[in-house]
Amino acid sequence: MTPVPFRFALVTLLLVGALRGAAPVLPEPAPHLGWWREARFGMFIHWGPAALTGKEISWSRATTGPAVYDALHRQFNPVKFDARAWIAAAKAAGMRYVVLTAKHHDGFMLWATQTDPYNIMQTPFGRDVVAELATAAREAHLPFCYYFSPGDWRDPDCRHPQHNPRFVERMHAQLTELLTRYGRIPLVWIDFDGWPCPSRPEDTATLIRRLQPDVILNNRLLPLHPDESHGVVGRWGDYATPEQRVGSYCDSVPWETCMTIATQWNWKPDDRLKSLQQCLETLVSTVGGDGNLLFNVGPKPDGEIEPAQVQRLAEMGAWLRRHGEAVYGTRGGPWMPTRTYASTRTADAVYVHLFGSATPQLPPLPASVRHAALLDGTPVEVTQTTTACRLKVPPERRDPHVTVVKLQLTGSPFALAAIPPASTSGSLAYRRPAIVSSSIAPQFMHTAEAALDDNEGTFWSPGRDETIAAGIYGRRFDHFRLLPKDPLWLKSGWLEVDLGRPTTVRRALLMERLDPRNYLPVTAWTIEYEGPAGWVPAATGHAIGRRTEVALPRAIEARRFRLRIAAEGRPALAEFQLLP
Repeated sequence: MTPVPFRFALVTLLLVGALRGAAPVLPEPAPHLGWWREARFGMFIHWGPAALTGKEISWSRATTGPAVYDALHRQFNPVKFDARAWIAAAKAAGMRYVVLTAKHHDGFMLWATQTDPYNIMQTPFGRDVVAELATAAREAHLPFCYYFSPGDWRDPDCRHPQHNPRFVERMHAQLTELLTRYGRIPLVWIDFDGWPCPSRPEDTATLIRRLQPDVILNNRLLPLHPDESHGVVGRWGDYATPEQRVGSYCDSVPWETCMTIATQWNWKPDDRLKSLQQCLETLVSTVGGDGNLLFNVGPKPDGEIEPAQVQRLAEMGAWLRRHGEAVYGTRGGPWMPTRTYASTRTADAVYVHLFGSATPQLPPLPASVRHAALLDGTPVEVTQTTTACRLKVPPERRDPHVTVVKLQLTGSPFALAAIPPASTSGSLAYRRPAIVSSSIAPQFMHTAEAALDDNEGTFWSPGRDETIAAGIYGRRFDHFRLLPKDPLWLKSGWLEVDLGRPTTVRRALLMERLDPRNYLPVTAWTIEYEGPAGWVPAATGHAIGRRTEVALPRAIEARRFRLRIAAEGRPALAEFQLLP
């Protein structure tokens, strides 16, 4: 494990360097993350007795009825389960690691545990699924990893005011079994089930790392809200985990998008499968953003992975066999992904991924292109101007889904700063350097830039009171994640943007995230600018809502502007645009 102080020092230096205009350099991943960063593509598997219902794993327990749900294992007999077939499907897809839900929130365990009879050995099937998959993966030289939920909705001791300590002891015994019986486990995928972790995060993380010293650990021991799990690496994890969405471009913090190949994590009859186009665009957009993709399949109750899912994965694998050099072992960028293209890079080349029949005009590349071709060697014409980079691919040589153009430059691709797409709003604040008072995810996804990116789907929200948070883990469980009025969450904050030089601003556009279960509406806002004597109010108001256009009382020339917001609960700002 990389020592914590070094990790935080590295991120801090990168952020400070970026703000001061230092020469951009892609950071090297921590040594134990090397194989995972190179792999880029993995298989997630959600499976258990809940497959018998065709409903979502764990989350359907309440609607099915706990007594009925908890008895499903007595009927669970997946006679078609074949560990080698599952691993073969992952290999055929070009996936480089596998993560199995060894224990989901419902508490059912897919191995021969001694801690609780609620496990696979007490079913008609009666075989250790974890053991068989670990063996099959080892034979195929494919890293085999675990998903594990610390929470257990069936165990009455879990988060009980008096009995939680004995639950944590039992939960740690389960982790000890998983991490000592089945050989080397290179990655553990902890999940957040909506309530605070029943143990102290440091205790569970320390146990995992002691039992598997080189293990990679995701970030979900720490969150008290889903948006934190999507965007905070935290002290005890190695990478962030955006869910069911492609993460924002980020080359300073490791991250992995987890997403379903259909619509549900668990098996669902006649579930709507993503098209091959959607699957490939998801993969290359994720890798182009400098992340990994953990793509989920939900095997059927009989143990067979849905044939249509296996076929779709094989189609992805066929594309990767032709274009794998543009995915495996690459880093994201320099162009940030859009709806029509993405890009990846190595020390020797930049790979531009063009979606479908799109022929986009890319922002200019601050480097000379000395050679451009498809991966089969077909030449590609490149035209560079001060405003655009254009690629002319022979139409008959286009891939029907994603065409890859390899650019060889005169300098190192890793020396190039990330290149955002052109602004669609003309905002003077578009992707300018910015800071915030606090953030629900200060490292990734919900940073200051999320409110300056012409994308109302991303947002910034103030963070939490760390003193209150420290007293919750393993001790208090009355703080559910979906209570925006909870004292844990900060209900006001500010965002400051640096325009780089004094600039005349006449208008502003404010947009907030409308999500009443998680965030409450802004009730007061103020736009300020920095004058010779400090911050000066320029405009004030109350509600923002979906969209509020602000005409400043007069044209204001300043370099730095600040927006202050406050609400009765945790607020969220989607866009802060400054306009000429």
